[in-house]
Amino acid sequence: MHIHYPRNSVQISLLYSIIFVGVLIVFATFLGKETVKIVTDIVYIPVTAAQVALSAGLCLRFRQAGNHGKAWLFFLGFSISWFIAETIWSTYELVFKISPFPSLADVFFISGYPLLFCFLIYYLRPVTRAISRRMIISAILISVAISIPSVYMAYDFDPKVSMLENTLATSYPIADAILLVPALIGVALFFRGEVNFTWSLICLAIILQTIADAGFQLTTFTNTYYTGHPVDIVFLWSYLLFSFGVYDHIKIFKKEKIDSEFKELRR
Repeated sequence: MHIHYPRNSVQISLLYSIIFVGVLIVFATFLGKETVKIVTDIVYIPVTAAQVALSAGLCLRFRQAGNHGKAWLFFLGFSISWFIAETIWSTYELVFKISPFPSLADVFFISGYPLLFCFLIYYLRPVTRAISRRMIISAILISVAISIPSVYMAYDFDPKVSMLENTLATSYPIADAILLVPALIGVALFFRGEVNFTWSLICLAIILQTIADAGFQLTTFTNTYYTGHPVDIVFLWSYLLFSFGVYDHIKIFKKEKIDSEFKELRR
């Protein structure tokens, strides 16, 4: 007897969540920029909180040893860091009515990048033999090609802009470019059957995050960004992919535990 893992239910739930968030922000847009700003800022908090809760549950429930155990601890740290950042960002906009950039939120956003990078490295370690030199070079070239215009847009040549603002602004596309390399490798490995669905969701989330950051920089550069802009939908989708990636991993281990217990009963 085998316990079948209902992966389709995860995919369907993810699809419904993506549609719901997209429709919600679009609907709020028709009610005005102030309304969509409030809705978007509020939505960020439960979406990122869910990611923290799922990550914490995974770490506490399974307490895995080895590379995967360390990987998920780093992912939990990253989730907490960005949850705090999003909460601070929303508080600045909704409560204090001031621009959240630059602010304390940037400290937590930037802090999350090395934690997420460590997660990616630890998670990739078991499949390093499947990673070819061509795959690495291709991922680096794509990442560099994307990062150059992003860095240019992020840096403001206006002397009135402080060094801190320019440093922070250019840090994001550089950090995205670094994360994009292992993320692209992970997606390539998924299509080759080397890694699981969990890995593909998290790597796709990073790719979406990179696209959203580039869109944010472009709209900021052209003075067309506002909270609730379609770019924010992509940011929220990336958080959903992160959360469902973790949830999928929890489902995998539940299945493995049930199968193991059933085998023990049959002995």
